[in-house]
Amino acid sequence: MRSFYQIIALLIKDFTAELRTKELFTSMIVFVLLTLVTFNFAFSGSRLSLEVTVGAIWVAFLFAANLGLSRSFVREVDKNCLEGLLLCPAERYVIYFGKAAGNLIFILTVELLTLPILPLFFSNNSLLKDPIKLFGVFILGSAGISFIGTLFSAMTANLKARELLLPLLAFPVLTPVLIASVKLTLYLANPSPIYEPGRWLQLLIVYDIIFSVLAYITFEFVVEE
Repeated sequence: MRSFYQIIALLIKDFTAELRTKELFTSMIVFVLLTLVTFNFAFSGSRLSLEVTVGAIWVAFLFAANLGLSRSFVREVDKNCLEGLLLCPAERYVIYFGKAAGNLIFILTVELLTLPILPLFFSNNSLLKDPIKLFGVFILGSAGISFIGTLFSAMTANLKARELLLPLLAFPVLTPVLIASVKLTLYLANPSPIYEPGRWLQLLIVYDIIFSVLAYITFEFVVEE
């Protein structure tokens, strides 16, 4: 329970800092909207197939999430507060899960705010016919992005080219998460056995578990100088 309260305290700290500036959330939502507008005009949204529509949406979410993930540890590093955070009487994994939970909430918020306006960009409304299950897919997919991205963000936090190195390192690992999320979203929009939802759901859940456990084990070594 002590670790849980410490994670909540770290989460509150990050949210309080974000509410003062709103720069992270604003940049993420604007990036998603710009990406969707670009896809809409580039491919003539009214004629987009369901597969291209869903792929465009998840690519927009992934790149927007990268903006937030790249700044997970920036405040602490730039203000020389990371050492102080590491000196707190808490296990190292508390820092990781606090940051990952914050990133997950930011990503989910952007996704939920974007979902109602999708019909403005794409004519296919079948995506919204089962919003509860769709939200479940969003949680699993966003959790994978958050777990993996937060770990790699910690690895690159002290590097000068962290904004460039983070996507180069994380995106290849995130590819299965992106593919599984797209397949499950396609199945919800158009239930068909060709999408093999059970297989992709298992992959997404196992992937989330593996990387959360991996981060739990290795984060202590990742944040060491």
